[in-house]
Amino acid sequence: MPKSKDVATDKPQTKKSRVQEMLTAGAVSVAEIAEQLSISKQAAYSLIGDLKRGGVEIAGAVKDGAMRYSVTAPKRAKAKAAAFGKGATVSAAPSEGKE
Repeated sequence: MPKSKDVATDKPQTKKSRVQEMLTAGAVSVAEIAEQLSISKQAAYSLIGDLKRGGVEIAGAVKDGAMRYSVTAPKRAKAKAAAFGKGATVSAAPSEGKE
């Protein structure tokens, strides 16, 4: 019996993707992120760190006594390997050894 291919295309957004959207839209404080997502400030800091480690460039600036973060550059795509199996190659010819 074949599997059903009825997969919902409207996946719920993750908190990480919501934070990225907020930072892309403009400068946002950690308190605003925490309030918007109903999470702790520490969890908001963690999500910002996850985005940074994922390759999103995020800048912070102090405005009105609070640090506000925003995306400065979108995530860059990783370069794919030029050839499959790059590295040492195996040769059919016998190797020259010491006698």
